[in-house]
Amino acid sequence: MRCTPIRSAPGWLAAVAAWAFSQAAIAEIPEALDRASISFGGFYPVVDTRVEANGPGLAGSDVSFEHDLGIDNHRTLTTGRLELLVLDSQGFSISGYKYSKGAGTSLARDIEFDGNVYHASAFVEARVRLQILNAAWHWWFAPSVHDVVGIGLGAAYYSLNGTIDGGISVNADSLTAHGEAGADAIAPLLTLGWRHAFSPSFRGYADFSGVRKPSGVLTGHLLNGTLGMEYYPWQNLGFALEYSANNLDLKAEKASWEGRARIHFYGPSAFVRLRW
Repeated sequence: MRCTPIRSAPGWLAAVAAWAFSQAAIAEIPEALDRASISFGGFYPVVDTRVEANGPGLAGSDVSFEHDLGIDNHRTLTTGRLELLVLDSQGFSISGYKYSKGAGTSLARDIEFDGNVYHASAFVEARVRLQILNAAWHWWFAPSVHDVVGIGLGAAYYSLNGTIDGGISVNADSLTAHGEAGADAIAPLLTLGWRHAFSPSFRGYADFSGVRKPSGVLTGHLLNGTLGMEYYPWQNLGFALEYSANNLDLKAEKASWEGRARIHFYGPSAFVRLRW
């Protein structure tokens, strides 16, 4: 007599146990966290950009885009973020943005000196391009039913390119100079986070991160602080508002040129957020 159903029973029991375990694991996720979320939005900061290039013919050139060149210091940056909870208290996140800006100004006037009139003109043009991508693994701890705090370790990739062109002419004599520096690097990233669930559809959060690279072609640091609120009028679709402040100081060195970019930007962000 064959007993196939009895022999196959352990397989069915294993499948049922695995399903029950997965459901329990999902239920154990803190209310302030999601299994997965994807965010798309824009960052509208006030930006203060200063670029400096030192090299042959252009030593000590220091240009502030917003002050020296007199241009608008608001800028919209497209940004995105992916957060995934691999285990009930661990997961990773990826985020990034790209910033680029160029500006120039010129001056022309007649100068009278010792009875002679000189026609003088000058110009300065500058451009900076920055790309940053962050990836970190997070460990979350739940001190209360509605709160989680976490620490993350990862890496940040950033690429910096900057140029400055300047020139001056007096009557028929002229002088121009060009400075350019750029590099990319990967640096260790440390993050701190807090999440609080006021309700299943309304939450608050704060994030802090820091990157520092003390050696190499591209050196410098990046500090970020973010405070935000998110609201889900639907189960899987919601919105988030944030306020962020960033302090960036990067320096690129090559054989004959040295470039430096200091970018400070702070302001609000708005996101559309999908969660599962």
